[in-house]
Amino acid sequence: MNHLSMTQPISGLPSILLYNPISGHGHLDSWNAMFVSILLDAGWRVNAMTPDAQDLMQRLKSKNQARLERLYVLDWNVLRPSFTQRVLGRLQRMIGIQSRDQNNTKDLDPRFLDPLEFGRRINASIKKCKWPPSFVFNMYMDMYPSEGARWLQFENLNTLPWAGIRFVPTPEHSEIYYTQTALKGMCFLDEGVCEQAQRIMPDKVFGYLPDITENALPLTESALVREIKDKARGRKIIFMGGTIGGNKNLASWYQLIHQADARAFYFVQIGEMFENTLTPEDVLELARMKKQCPENLYIKLEYLPDEAMFNEVIRASDIIFAVYRNFKISSNMPGKAAAFNIPILVAEGYLMGDRVSKYGIGLTVPEHDVGAMMGAISTLAHASGSMTTQFEAYRRDFSIQALSERFTDFLKKCVSNV
Repeated sequence: MNHLSMTQPISGLPSILLYNPISGHGHLDSWNAMFVSILLDAGWRVNAMTPDAQDLMQRLKSKNQARLERLYVLDWNVLRPSFTQRVLGRLQRMIGIQSRDQNNTKDLDPRFLDPLEFGRRINASIKKCKWPPSFVFNMYMDMYPSEGARWLQFENLNTLPWAGIRFVPTPEHSEIYYTQTALKGMCFLDEGVCEQAQRIMPDKVFGYLPDITENALPLTESALVREIKDKARGRKIIFMGGTIGGNKNLASWYQLIHQADARAFYFVQIGEMFENTLTPEDVLELARMKKQCPENLYIKLEYLPDEAMFNEVIRASDIIFAVYRNFKISSNMPGKAAAFNIPILVAEGYLMGDRVSKYGIGLTVPEHDVGAMMGAISTLAHASGSMTTQFEAYRRDFSIQALSERFTDFLKKCVSNV
């Protein structure tokens, strides 16, 4: 198929297919909606593809962009077998013929997404797009395998230039897809990682994107926040939330709760927990907490799909706890802190610690020093009023405007590299 060049877009407007492979976990849906919104504001024609189109439209509705003529939302189930294919498959099984299923995934590690499915879904959608896409951007490359025959099959199938974003890059950048001509570049949330990747692969485009966050809030106070405030009874609220796994440092979090003065501090933990990723120490402390949960701890083990409600809980808090374990990458929690003027406590020695120290929006402590954490929350409990300028500086550098400028600049460089 002869695809339209991005240098000669329809009616002067670029056309892109934004592909979001995962929905319903963490802040991926909010990022997807932000990127769609950024491209629409910048004048792009956007063909959007996501497992939960309703979620995307609801988020865009809140931005007054759900009905824009430059937006077209594609059917995620484009690969669903036709009635004829289903009948043929049933007949083959009845007479004992092995079906030649092109979607066979025996060679795919179940921990990862399927690169070939990515290619097939793009290929099947091209004719259905409102505007022929001349570029594809994948919103979550972290869940794809770094090597394997299915990437070669993807390369043979896909003819469109493409790029993506990795939230957790590998140090060596040796993923097999970097060898593909159609891959024009990759975005990261760490400037140092971008510089390193550019040195390794000067023929590709690497873009740094500031790790921003949605700051929308509900129009009225939720029952959840009312309950938390009622139970806190004026005590300082310490919040820890998001996807809760081994990197959240649950052992130190629970030890901190046991050591803290229950008359002064109330702890709130909200987020989906993945117990199979916890360390033995985490499991021990979690069992202790399940046996006897202290009065000054509120736990809600659920993913909150409404980020406005998640934000509301943060705004109702006095301190954000983000002393993660061996967490070397970026996080949007400092952005949440800056958005709502809430000081944050993070681990020293990593990217988050560097940013928090540079901007002065909180404190850093050793990730296993519970005593230092105790001293830090006592200090931060009375410090938010003195951080106004620091919060403003962080919001400026990690703003939607800053993200928009860097992302559209990245895409322009990718286009010139076609």
